[in-house]
Amino acid sequence: MIDTATKIVGITGNPLGHSLSPLMQNAALQRMGLNYVYLPFEVQPHQLDDVLSAVRVLDIRGLNVTIPFKHLILDGLDALSAEARACGAVNVIKNEDGRLTGYNTDGLGFIASLEEKKIAVKGRALFIGAGGAARSVACALAAGGIGHIDFMDINEEQAAEMAQWQKERGCSSHGYMMDDTRFIALSREADFIINASPIGMYPKIDASPIADLAQVKKSCVICDLIYNPHPTRLIMMGQKSGLRTVSGLSMFVNQGALTLEIWTGLKPPLDYMKEVVVNALK
Repeated sequence: MIDTATKIVGITGNPLGHSLSPLMQNAALQRMGLNYVYLPFEVQPHQLDDVLSAVRVLDIRGLNVTIPFKHLILDGLDALSAEARACGAVNVIKNEDGRLTGYNTDGLGFIASLEEKKIAVKGRALFIGAGGAARSVACALAAGGIGHIDFMDINEEQAAEMAQWQKERGCSSHGYMMDDTRFIALSREADFIINASPIGMYPKIDASPIADLAQVKKSCVICDLIYNPHPTRLIMMGQKSGLRTVSGLSMFVNQGALTLEIWTGLKPPLDYMKEVVVNALK
């Protein structure tokens, strides 16, 4: 029940209509017995300064930050966590008496999803897509011990820039234009293939960023950062090929749980959060 003591948290981005964060986080906060409410705040890029002012003035305790604001919001914050500084992106803001600290739980959420399945971070990773989602996950993989990262994107310049960014942080990396021939060659050596593109996302659920997985080695792990639909066509292809798979749902829930822990200092009900999201996607 909302009253004068209710603490406000939420999510800002544009668009937000597809997001399951309000459903998942409000369910988790209720299960934890906390007097919080999680609200969506869809705004335009030119309104970001106003958003941060509102967080301070209205004592909003925290915000998730999603597309397209994860990089744009950096300059308005008072401090950054080590993860946010390393990857140059923020997806969580914590407000402590008007001091706003930015965090990034995307990469840590992905690593947690690997740990759930007892998958070791080692070898080579191949990313399909070189945007903001790829940046956070690649940063976490490099910190976790991955030896080499390849990026493929329909924008070759963007893939090259991402690879250069990784090199400057001490991880061997190359960037390439996305094409089937190059993908086949790179995928043969990959220990992880990670879809960080929007291909296959709802409503285009029959799409896949690649045609098949016949060329990959049997030890390769197929990952998709998309959580709607669940599973994606790519994940189903991996399962059909007998490969280990990690869905975007696991990363989504894990990063959300880490977010709640940052805001409240308490361990959230991870299994229950997964149940809520899975039921919503049926």
